[in-house]
Amino acid sequence: MSGHAKMSELKKKSGRGLPALARSREERSQGRMRWTSRVGSLFVGAFVAALVVHWVVSTRDLSTRRQQLLARQRAVVVTLGAEWFPLRDRIEANVLRTATTDAPDWVSAVVRRGDFRSKPGLYLRMRLADAKDALSIREAASYAKRDAFAACLLREPNESGRRGEIDGGAFPDQPWNLGQAYAASRILSGTWVAAVTEASDDLRLRIFAEQLDKAVREEIPRAVDIVKRAEFFLLVLDEDVPEAKPLSEGAAISEESLQLIAHPARIRLFDLARGEEMLRLRRTGEARALSVGERVVSDPEVRDAMKRQVNNCALAQRVEEALAEPGAPGSR
Repeated sequence: MSGHAKMSELKKKSGRGLPALARSREERSQGRMRWTSRVGSLFVGAFVAALVVHWVVSTRDLSTRRQQLLARQRAVVVTLGAEWFPLRDRIEANVLRTATTDAPDWVSAVVRRGDFRSKPGLYLRMRLADAKDALSIREAASYAKRDAFAACLLREPNESGRRGEIDGGAFPDQPWNLGQAYAASRILSGTWVAAVTEASDDLRLRIFAEQLDKAVREEIPRAVDIVKRAEFFLLVLDEDVPEAKPLSEGAAISEESLQLIAHPARIRLFDLARGEEMLRLRRTGEARALSVGERVVSDPEVRDAMKRQVNNCALAQRVEEALAEPGAPGSR
């Protein structure tokens, strides 16, 4: 066979072999792709299934712990709430009645003896304009402070209040600020229960559990003490006057700005056990703060604190005068 014929024969053989080789490679490649696709699908399916199982287990565990937390809260409601809620409702009703009714002055014979001044009680001072409903009272009570009016009128140990310090001294000085009662019983509120019910993650639920633990350890005993021991509720509602507006620096008139100037205040005293009003006065207290010694007070915040202190003690003095009067005090 000639060389040319041999070459032709080789080309024919090559032509027949190469397509077969290519098909074989292509089939192996497609097989690997099909295998890889199956493995990928299985992996994705397993991952999704694991996520679903984790979500179901986590949700079930979260729901269980939420129900356990709410069950503990309900146990506290049964014990403390039975006494706190009626007391709270009576107090709030008295505040709203005082805000909407400007009745004549009156002092009971029991109050004239002054026994209430050495007994434990609750105290709230706020703007008359802020006493709109129960929620506004609770909000005002949350930042209301005991001041020199309570410290100068009452006889329980409260030396820091007499010095004009913020909040009139640390617990257990009397009277208790009403805000302390609200804070100590916050886990009883529907707001707290709603927040726990809506908690959608473990971290938030853990925070609520810590709040409940702290309440049971510290705040609930304080709330029980307040509910059990408080015998009276002393209320002061400060009436707005135009002179307070410039002192508020363009904002709404505040309790702090009112205490810097002369203004009428509605003063009420309630017997918590009987639910009766024992004192009803409307008075204005104002006095001058004089520096003693050679040092002149230049700090404006200190001067304001001193001014509030003397004004509030002057208001307490007006009440003292009413208690000392033999007959029913007239309106002033």
